[in-house]
Parts: sequence; C-alpha cells; structure tokens
Amino acid sequence: MTGMRHSDRYRALFWGIFVAVVPALARAPAYAISFHFSPATISVEAAPGQTVSRTLSLTLAKECAPTHFKARVEDWWRNEGNDRTFYAQAGTIAHSCGKWCSVNPVESAVKPDETMTVKVTVHVPGDAKPGGYWSALTIDEVPDPTEPRPTGVSMIFRASLSVAIYVEIPTATRAARISGVRIADGRASVTLVNEGNIPLRVNGTFEFRKPGEETPVITIPVGGEPILPEPINTCTFSAALPDSAKLPDGRYKVRVIVDAGLDHVLGAERELDILRPPNR
Repeated sequence: MTGMRHSDRYRALFWGIFVAVVPALARAPAYAISFHFSPATISVEAAPGQTVSRTLSLTLAKECAPTHFKARVEDWWRNEGNDRTFYAQAGTIAHSCGKWCSVNPVESAVKPDETMTVKVTVHVPGDAKPGGYWSALTIDEVPDPTEPRPTGVSMIFRASLSVAIYVEIPTATRAARISGVRIADGRASVTLVNEGNIPLRVNGTFEFRKPGEETPVITIPVGGEPILPEPINTCTFSAALPDSAKLPDGRYKVRVIVDAGLDHVLGAERELDILRPPNR
C-alpha cells in the first residue's frame, strides 16, 4: 500500500487501513512524504495463553528526506452512519486487544529508500474468551529531535497511518442481519446489525429491476468495510446512485445481497421510487 501526506484533516477508514494527516506548528522543509507499507491488516488466530508475532514494513520513497516515525497501539470504532471513526487509548473498548500488544521498535529514523520493520507481538491472556478482538497499530511521523526549534509560526502536515490488528480466538460467533434498505438523497443504503462477537467484513450489491422484470437495469457495489460487534453494532453502508441516464426515475424492485463472511449471504428486497429533484 502507498501513503502520502496531503491537506485533508481527517482519518479515512478503509477495511483495516486508516490514514491520518494532522496539522502542526513548526518550521519544515517543503517536501512531501511518500511511503509504501504492507500488510494492509494484521490478522492473528490464537488460543488463550498463546503469543504470536507479526511484522509491518514501511519503505520511505527515494525522493523523501530522512523521517522519524513513532509506533503505538490504540483502539478504534465507527459510528452508526459509517462516516466517522473514533480513536482512544488501548483498552477503552471491551473487545480491545490493545493491551495484549507490544511493538518493537517504538521509534525509528528512516532514510530515503530504506525500510522500517515494526514487530507486533500479541500476548493473548490465558482467560481470554472466544471471539474477535481488535485495535490498530498507528505509526506517526514525528519531528526530528535534532532539528532546531522554530522561530516563527508556519503550517505543516505530518503523516500518520494506522493498520488494524485483528485477533480471533476460536470459536467466534459470526451472525448478522439486515435491518433496513433505503433510497434517499441520491444514495442507496443498507443497514446491518452485527449480532455476533467478531468484526465482519461487508461486501454487497444493489440490483435495480423494473417491477415484473428479472434483468437488472443496473447493479451497484456497496461495502468493503467492517461492521464491529461493539460499542456500536449497527452500521449503514451506502453507495451513490448513478445519473438518470443510467438509472431513470421511476419505481424499482431494489434487491440488496450482502456477503458478511457468514455461511450464507444476506438479502432483502423492496419496491422503492427514485425521484430526483428537477435540477439534478
């Protein structure tokens, strides 16, 4: 995967990948930081009492200046609307594996075209119960401690990436259901409830058919992100509707099919109207 500093002031959550850019007040050279890292997620299956290690590699691009990075483990979860991610100290949520994890090295200086390897060691407690646990390995760009302190005020951006850590202790319970399907504000949305005790990756499609016809007018993918069992176990996944040339206004039989990693797919069907404002 590739990360790059940019001007957005938020963390964008993907399946197991977070990218953060945080403003800071300092004097800095005018260059952009670019790097490649793998894997995209850290996944572990372990028994109670077992210790398992995984590594993450981050390679700084040739054109970058030497950069300092600092690693830490933190908790994360998402809001019900699936458009905001929250971060907190490791151990905040019940299913956190943050306090089970140690990282080495904690801090490292990386030269251009050089690779930093971070070892994550997961020590599963002997009394851990079956289920899924998660946290995130976050690697922040930090100021070079040898640089002089700034004499003026300027704006710079420091890169931060977070890779999800998932720990599964057999045998986890996987269960989910669809609680709603909606067409509104130019988007097709499906709401799911995670009724198990492990994060589930959601991938699905919306199929739009004219009533009485079997061939879809169009199919739209949705999902590609996780739904967690807590602290919020309900999540809405949505996708933008295509323009009226591809999906004309009218009444449709809307069918949504969801693969959440269960032993069966989830599905729902409703007849809904698509009515766009005249200026759209």
